[in-house]
Amino acid sequence: MTQDDTVDSLMADIKRIKYSNLPYETLLNLEKEIIEEKNELFEELKKVRKSIYDDLENNSASNIEQKKSKARVLKNRIENTDNRLNYLRNQTEIKFMEDKFRNFLGSQKKFELYEKILVYIIISILGLIVFDLLINKDDTVSLYIFYIDVACCIYFLSDLTLRYRFSRNKKWFWNTYWLDILTSIPVPPAGQIIRAGRFIRLLRLLRMTRIIRVFLFMWRGMEKLQEVINVPLLKKSLKLALFMVIAGAIVITWAEGTSDNSVGNIFDSSWWSFISIFTGAFGPIYNPSTAIGRVMTVILVVSGMLLVGIFTATLTSLYIDDETDELAYNQDNLSKRLERIEELLKK
Repeated sequence: MTQDDTVDSLMADIKRIKYSNLPYETLLNLEKEIIEEKNELFEELKKVRKSIYDDLENNSASNIEQKKSKARVLKNRIENTDNRLNYLRNQTEIKFMEDKFRNFLGSQKKFELYEKILVYIIISILGLIVFDLLINKDDTVSLYIFYIDVACCIYFLSDLTLRYRFSRNKKWFWNTYWLDILTSIPVPPAGQIIRAGRFIRLLRLLRMTRIIRVFLFMWRGMEKLQEVINVPLLKKSLKLALFMVIAGAIVITWAEGTSDNSVGNIFDSSWWSFISIFTGAFGPIYNPSTAIGRVMTVILVVSGMLLVGIFTATLTSLYIDDETDELAYNQDNLSKRLERIEELLKK
């Protein structure tokens, strides 16, 4: 085995060490340590504030800017600690729930198989709903898809019931899985209601509800993405981008959507909204004619400029982690050397 192979294997083992792989008791201990770290930083920030006020009382302002800079550094460290603590608490709750679930199923392999089946069912039913909304024109096929949807939703709700039962903190469960519950409610196809001759006025609302459910499935996927990409700013920018696409599509459809233009339905409007955000409305897709449509376009374009900048900067930061780690490593070594020099000088 070569040295490179040894280094790669060591790094692979190190990267596999995640909060989700740690025992529940270890997560609780880590949570206590982070809380203590946060309290220490907070006390240090209070000391900096007191020091600034003491300087002002003594008419000494020479070090105030330096102390303000230190306060900003402490604030950033506290915010970073808060993010770590929130993520760790979430992982702790998930670990507790999954351990109970795993014991209920009987083995780790059964639990992993169960999770894979759940993901495949979500992807499959989402594909069927999109097919029904965009391509399918047959009411009979829509009805069969609805029956499949109902069966899948029963499976989803059963799964959520078990997770609720196994969760430690019920409030955390509702805050975390409310979207999963919402997307597990089946919505009947509009064609069946029209054929039954009832609730015809609810046709447009019903179609919009099914479309919103598709978007909620996508949002649910964004929630799952958080477990993979633990970068708070990147997650927020992705979520905000998805929200702006949905909001822009709904507004432009309501304000200007007709059967003879390119924003006549929610999916075409979503494409227009997406292009407006990420290209600055460049291209001959649709030019709004109403005041509401134009205001929405301005909002989307400005939001897109900000989101693309944030997303690019955050994504770039992921590729310079190695340099940042090396800088932190060098700073730590420098601090240790300075401490050794101070000890030698004291002698």
